[in-house]
Amino acid sequence: MRLKSIIAIALIPQIILVNYLKKNPSIIDKYYQNIYEGILSINSSIYSKIKIPVGEIVYIIIILFFIYLIFKIFSFKLKDSVNLIAFISIIYFTFYSLWGLNYFKTSKFYKSKVKNDYEFVELDNTLKQIIYLINEELELIKDFNQLDLFEITNTKDLNLKKSIIPNILLYQTVSGHFNPFTSEYIVNFKIPKIDIPVVIFHEEAHRNGYAHEAEASFIGFKKAVESENANIRYSGYFYALLKLLNDVNRNHNEKLEDYTSILNERIKADINDNIEFWSKYYNNFFDRITNFIYDIYLKSNKQENGILSYNKVSKYIIDYYKVN
Repeated sequence: MRLKSIIAIALIPQIILVNYLKKNPSIIDKYYQNIYEGILSINSSIYSKIKIPVGEIVYIIIILFFIYLIFKIFSFKLKDSVNLIAFISIIYFTFYSLWGLNYFKTSKFYKSKVKNDYEFVELDNTLKQIIYLINEELELIKDFNQLDLFEITNTKDLNLKKSIIPNILLYQTVSGHFNPFTSEYIVNFKIPKIDIPVVIFHEEAHRNGYAHEAEASFIGFKKAVESENANIRYSGYFYALLKLLNDVNRNHNEKLEDYTSILNERIKADINDNIEFWSKYYNNFFDRITNFIYDIYLKSNKQENGILSYNKVSKYIIDYYKVN
């Protein structure tokens, strides 16, 4: 009981330290990067040899044990409350030690000249360029269902795994996730195949220490469109197209047909298939709960826009085409 009490009390200085580091990213920049690379190397050497995603099993155990401890505290015994807080303390320490401090390092995007907003003409120019490029790729791509997506993304021997709970992830509208405890990046292979290359690169970016969602999304997009493989490039352009068309639909709905009218019919069919697929899962109870929790989680880790942080990737994409 004494050890558990010490671990439980240790949660308080941990929270104070994490909040201090959140406001002092130079400490993370100077000391944590090398530590994290060592952790990544060790975890990858251990878990990349195991075919199943150990991290998802760890998540399931953590969730079940947490629920068990929550129920136990209703017995109103002090030891049960101490057990719960001690468990939270261990998870908190492990998460931030193994990966979570990446949230607080100085972003490589910090000094970029990406504007907080953009004019419609910039959105218009970028969309027309992407439509031209994706129309061209159609002549080069193969059937996604016939491809080994691990192989064409050069991730076959890395710490990338297929999810063992894909249906649960679908109802949470989760395409993939990075596990900080095992350094595995895990992809839901039940999502549309067109989405998978960008999802793989997004989670790989998290693995490489890019914690912020918009940055990981942009890295995923950029790596895809700069690939030598036509299907991967198509996946990148398709991702950007959906993001920017969504911006048009949200803010300039009357202009939407100007872009869809110049899209190849095959691409429009891919868009409709993608929308139809995800419409079965959006806004269900599990999706709303997951988004609510994840929104709080992101805001507590220096992503002020919470779940809307993903939308910032449009600004990075527009800037990418302005620079190039």
